Amino acid sequence: MAYQCPKCASFEHHKDGMAHGMQRWKCKECGCRYTKSTKRGHPPETKRLAIKLYLEGLGFRAIERVLKVSNVAILKWVKQAAAQLRAERPAYDATGRIMELDEMWHYVGKKTSRSGYGWLLTEIPVTSPLSGRVVVVEIA
Repeated sequence: MAYQCPKCASFEHHKDGMAHGMQRWKCKECGCRYTKSTKRGHPPETKRLAIKLYLEGLGFRAIERVLKVSNVAILKWVKQAAAQLRAERPAYDATGRIMELDEMWHYVGKKTSRSGYGWLLTEIPVTSPLSGRVVVVEIA
């Protein structure tokens, strides 16, 4: 069997005993001892699907049941993706903008009266501890 040394990528090796029930090998070139093992972790497709399901509103335990992956692993993947997005995000300018939103109405509960707003809005950037933006409604 042709196993490759994980250190020097050489195929020159010989048997070197057993470790935890698996054959151990010793590289003839660099002296590294290793066992043939499969790659650990989950494929990137599974990670992407878990993040998509999280963004769709599923909880960590629901995703765990669907994908049969630890909820702790899913939490780590989501945190990693968030950190990566934070690092790629361009710097936000601290200037506010004024905008007007009209006809944003919705019904609350079973009431027949509408509630909503069509007033002037001011967008204020929030630096810390929150990330994102806050919209303040000025009622005139």
